[in-house]
Formats: sequence, structure tokens, C-alpha cells
Amino acid sequence: MRIKLCGQQEITHRCDRCTRFYKGNGEEFMDGLTIGYPRCGSHNCHIPLTTIRDRFCATHRELNKVCVIKDCNGEAVPGKMTCTSSEHQEIERLRDLRGQSRFQLQAKLKRARVSHLNDAIAEDVDQATLLDEEDEEFDLPTDILHGATDGVSDPRGGTSNPAAEAKKKIKGQFGRRRTHNEQILVAPCGIILARETFFGAEAISTCAEFIKRTFRVNGQVPNHIFFDNNCSLAKHVKDDPFFARIGLTVDVFHFNCKHSTRDQFCQENCNPAIYQELHGEDGKAWYFNSSIAEQTNVWLGGFHAIFREMLSDKYNFFLDQMILLRNRMTRSKLAADGHCPINLDPST
Repeated sequence: MRIKLCGQQEITHRCDRCTRFYKGNGEEFMDGLTIGYPRCGSHNCHIPLTTIRDRFCATHRELNKVCVIKDCNGEAVPGKMTCTSSEHQEIERLRDLRGQSRFQLQAKLKRARVSHLNDAIAEDVDQATLLDEEDEEFDLPTDILHGATDGVSDPRGGTSNPAAEAKKKIKGQFGRRRTHNEQILVAPCGIILARETFFGAEAISTCAEFIKRTFRVNGQVPNHIFFDNNCSLAKHVKDDPFFARIGLTVDVFHFNCKHSTRDQFCQENCNPAIYQELHGEDGKAWYFNSSIAEQTNVWLGGFHAIFREMLSDKYNFFLDQMILLRNRMTRSKLAADGHCPINLDPST
């Protein structure tokens, strides 16, 4: 909570690699990494789970009695996760078969690259339950939906169309949900300035609030913030005085490869070439390493197998401790290389 309220220890960091005395103060880079921990399945609920096996927190535990099929509010049959609907029960049967398949389970394990931990303590658990964490999509055959012959009456009215019904997809939330991603703010020298967990999505409004909370103290606000979706962020905050003196540019890689030349707003406002202070010296194209956030995410993602089964308290403590240790090592290297790392006094 102290780190969340006051920020990382290096929030006021400056050095020769992340600050250029040109016309401004410093530059920061923001990016998100899709990692997280198990959370309550209720929309945007931040209440921690009691155990890693839970699908809902204590406040929303009654939702365990509701059918897991999306947009269905029917009561689940005792001993099952779906209601009395034959379609929904068939979905649960198919899901169970999928989880029992050794081949499919091994494929999931390989993709997820997880170590199954009970809040950082090894324990035998149901692997299929842990792996099925997001909405699963199922295709139901026509004969299961409404019979195998043409012209069968649809119980909802009209006559069913087997060709159309065969393409019907149904989604169900059988397992846990988890947080959407970790968003980080990184100085060009590699010092991590801030981290925040995004629960629902990497929404532009949430990114804007994250920046404002991080740099709410005078003297900390940078002159430039690189972000791969800054064209959308710039449109969102164009009337916000907090961002009036912050250049919101897209990092060089994403601007060249991911952003359309037909987007006039992006080309005129988020092109890093507009700002002379970002240009390099002695033949270098750019003064700052605009890919530092992606490079830092590679390091952060290396802990994924360790903390993916931790509950929120240990997850946040572990992640913040790793960031503190990394920042100390980075600062020591900056000092050894003669880059003069210092911390500004926010009161001046």
C-alpha cells in the first residue's frame, strides 16, 4: 500500500541516460504486459479471492450457483456448473471431455508454461481447473441443438435452420478469471518508475489516470511519454491541462510498423520526428531507446511461471520486491558507467 500510495523509490530518478537538457526535463515509456493473478469472476471486482481454487470472492460467492454460460442467469443444477438447459449441459460435458484429454492438457501446459502453486506453495491440484480461466468457446452440432432433421420446430418460435445453427457458438466461464495486464512506466535508462494492475482491459482512460496518479507531485512530470497507442491517448486527453506540456509520441518501432500513414492526427501529433529534442547526436537517429518498455517486459515476463498462482497480496509483494532489486542493480550500473543517477527533491 505504501508503494501504491507513494510510488516506487525511484519515482524521482534522473540520470544522463533518461534526461536530456535540451528544452525539457525527461522522457518516460509506458507499456503493458499480459500477466496477472487469479481474481474474482464478477466484472471489475477488486476483492481478493480466499483461495486460488475460488471462482468468486466472498462477496460474490452466490454467483457460483448461477449457470456459467454467458448471458444465462439460470440456476445451476446441484453438482453441475450449468442450468437445466440441454444445450448448456452438453457444453459442460464437452468441456469435461476436453479437460480429460491428455493430449489437449499437455498442449495447454506447454502454451501456458506454468508451475502450479498454491499461493507459492507446491500442491497437487486439478490442472484442468487451473488452466480454464477465461471464456471458452464451443461449437454444438446441429442435432444436439434442435434435432437432426430439416424443418424441426424451434422452441423459441419459427423453424430451425440446420446450416445456420451448425455455426452457433456458445461461450462459458467455467474457470477463474484473472487480472488483464500489468502496466509499467519505465525511464529510458531502464529504471522502473511505476507499476499498476489493470483488471478489465488496457483502456485509454485507465492509462491516462495511471499517468496522472504516478506524476501527481510537481517536478516529476516528464516532457515526453512514449506509448504504442499514444494517438488514441492524445485524442482522449487533448482538453486535459495535465497533459498540455507532455509530448505523447508513439515509439519508433510501432510508429513505423503498426500505425497507418493515413491517420492524419497520428502523423501530425504522435510522430517522434516532430520533436528535435528526441533526435540523436553524432549520426545517431534517436537520442533515447524507445523500445525500453518492451525490453523491460521481457524481464518481467520471466517471472510468469512463479507468480501466476499467487494470490494478490503475495503477487504484489513479490513483484514490487523484484522491481526494487532490479532498480538498485540498474542504478548501480548507471553510476559505474558514469551516468550520474540522482533523485530530485519534489519540494523544489
